[in-house]
Amino acid sequence: MPELIVTDAACTRCGACVSVCPLRIVELPEENLPSRFTEEGAGRCIICGHCEAVCPTAALVVDDPRLDPAVYPPPMAPLAPEELDAYLRMRRSIRHFRPEPVPREAIEGLLDVVRYAPTGSNGQRVRWLIIHDTAEVRRLTGLVVDWLRSQQEGDTPLSRHFNIAAMIRSWRKGNDPICRNAPHLAIAYTDRRHPTVAVDAVIAATHLDILAPAHGVGTCWAGFFQMAAEAWEPLQRALALPEGHHAGYTLLLGYPAVSYRRPPRRNRLAVDWR
Repeated sequence: MPELIVTDAACTRCGACVSVCPLRIVELPEENLPSRFTEEGAGRCIICGHCEAVCPTAALVVDDPRLDPAVYPPPMAPLAPEELDAYLRMRRSIRHFRPEPVPREAIEGLLDVVRYAPTGSNGQRVRWLIIHDTAEVRRLTGLVVDWLRSQQEGDTPLSRHFNIAAMIRSWRKGNDPICRNAPHLAIAYTDRRHPTVAVDAVIAATHLDILAPAHGVGTCWAGFFQMAAEAWEPLQRALALPEGHHAGYTLLLGYPAVSYRRPPRRNRLAVDWR
């Protein structure tokens, strides 16, 4: 059970921690006492850390054995909005990768940042399966091709929108229209028995997709692989996720083989106001 540890001398009783608590389980008692949990607060706390993060004097800490003890300093200066705008416009789906692998410690460093992505009720239930062995990526891709063959006959949603036969022919010629010869796969997965986690995995994958280019790593959303992971039992067995867990989304991962110099044009903004 979490504990709210407050340094009395540092607490200014500003009430910021009380105002940001999403469950209203932090209170500011009378008689100049520092902030504290309400009577049932500790049992209801989701350890979101808002109270700790907002405190102007670092007077309180939420302590729980589940939490990583590492602490990180805030940025030295706010990121300039125009720089962030330009960075996001430069985001590209990478479909041409260099063959050399991304070191495991580099991928782990990315995921260590991505774990700060938001999750429903701060559940933090997203887990990762990294297929780092490139030969294993190719084997799993072959299972996706098997699934494509099963979708080739008849009128299926996939066959109506994609030239499945051409993709299979390309695979037979030694090409990879599924995973684009990416050296690695990053699969965010969750226990689907919980009502909020399906989108949590997509949010986590999005954070990885945005973060990776800043570290020189390219990504691409692996749509065909993901569809097969949701529908094709041989691929599900090969992934061997824990019981009740399902792939939330799969990203291709590797060093880009090309460099993009400028953002492309996009459709005009479409927005409705009410």
